[in-house]
Amino acid sequence: MVEKLSGMNEDRTNNQTIDVASLSTIQFVPALVVAILAAAVIGGYFFYQRSYASSLLFNRAATRIAFMSNRDGNWEVYVMDRDGGNLANLTNNPSADGAPVYSGGQQRLAFASDRDGERLDLFLMGLDGSDVVNITQTPDNNDVPINWSPNGEYLVFMSDQGGSTQIFLSQPNGEGLINLTERDQAQTFDDWSPSADHFLLSTASEVGISPVIADLAGGPLEPLTDGSYPAAGGRWSPDGQKVAFMAVNPQSGAIDVVVEDMATGELTNLTHSDSSDRFPRWSPDGSKIAFVSDRDGNSEIYVMNADGSNLTNLTNNPAGDSVQGDFAWSPDGTQILFHTDRDGNVEVYVMNADGSNQINLTNSPETDYSAIWVQ
Repeated sequence: MVEKLSGMNEDRTNNQTIDVASLSTIQFVPALVVAILAAAVIGGYFFYQRSYASSLLFNRAATRIAFMSNRDGNWEVYVMDRDGGNLANLTNNPSADGAPVYSGGQQRLAFASDRDGERLDLFLMGLDGSDVVNITQTPDNNDVPINWSPNGEYLVFMSDQGGSTQIFLSQPNGEGLINLTERDQAQTFDDWSPSADHFLLSTASEVGISPVIADLAGGPLEPLTDGSYPAAGGRWSPDGQKVAFMAVNPQSGAIDVVVEDMATGELTNLTHSDSSDRFPRWSPDGSKIAFVSDRDGNSEIYVMNADGSNLTNLTNNPAGDSVQGDFAWSPDGTQILFHTDRDGNVEVYVMNADGSNQINLTNSPETDYSAIWVQ
């Protein structure tokens, strides 16, 4: 599976962290696209793109965690309770299976697998591993899921059709295909609007990469910045009124977390640091924003109020914690799921929203990552 994905991103996986110099050219590839590459290519770290389960407020007791691991000798998709209990292998197949993405609307998981040939196809399955269906069946290219629309009507995935990485939208049955890279110059797909009628893309631009708002109908793109500095990785607030993204500060050259008010177009720099502050993630109630920063000398997860006040280092550990934004709020907002190599290899961890009670959920000598919240 590593070999299959390496061709899709061979010039994009050498950056263990996003620094000031690279932000103008890095392609911000979503995590699930290169998750399988992580251990071999970038020392156990990987990119992460949030599952849209995080926008759905489920009962705490009903929430579980899906992830991928090679603990049984090959890559499989697993599920466990939020305390690490009741571990189950969902795919249980001699092929390579991974990169799970959850749809609350469909109550299904999308994942990538080479079980039907030498390349990766896009599959769907039930939350118990049943009803497995291949929805792409493309023997000449690799297809890897990125995320679902909040209502489950569209699946976003990446494909190396034509020898280059491209972003696609499709219906869950594989029909209604839209190539967002051809249509909108999409480099990555960043987020759906809460209403699921618009989405955020990071597109190729004169400064390298810039965030825009697009829609299903293919209407005019709406830029979030004036295009004079690199920016990417947008996330809509839960109420749809604001967008947070990471951007190079034209004055300092550092990477900051910026929020735009959708009604007024006003931009507010929330971090104003000399470090690299990146991958903003709204809490489910919209009151806080978590992000990754190296301001204390290594990659840590921080949280702040939505106005930038009360900044707190949550992980506070000398290891590399969620280096490429591979963390997610629990649907109820009480916990944060993240990945770290603090125990010698990449493991799935969870902590309370205030950083307390950091627990290793997987605790395996093998590699466990690409973890997402599911119901």
